Amino acid sequence: MSGNERSDPNSGPVVNLAQAYFSNLDTLMKASEPALKGVGRWNLEVASFVARRAQAWLEIPARLGRCKTPQDILSEQLRFWQMAAAQYADGSHRLTAALGACAMMPGFNGALAFSTAAPVRDYITFPEPKEAAEKVEPKRSDRRAA
Repeated sequence: MSGNERSDPNSGPVVNLAQAYFSNLDTLMKASEPALKGVGRWNLEVASFVARRAQAWLEIPARLGRCKTPQDILSEQLRFWQMAAAQYADGSHRLTAALGACAMMPGFNGALAFSTAAPVRDYITFPEPKEAAEKVEPKRSDRRAA
């Protein structure tokens, strides 16, 4: 340990507790790093998609200002909606890939992705009930009381 990491001996057990807490917190953060990267990738894809669509909407006045005939306006409108459809399709593929990368991480939902192992179950066992003693039926005799 370097000099600045050593605790003051007068601090007592509180320092040990704090060191244990922060070391476990560090372990937790390192374990969740892949998930955080996946969420960051998802956010980046959403932001880039929104930026592309906003740019297309902001280009409309300039493009329509260059149109001279109604046919030019229709072709610009067609180009806009075709570009929108292409960007939506591409964006959905990218977002699905980002989400899939998060889901395939080891440790996601407690197991490896596509694991064939059955989920761990907690069984409570009870003793089998003892079979009731066979009831002895009185033998019937042919004699009857009068």
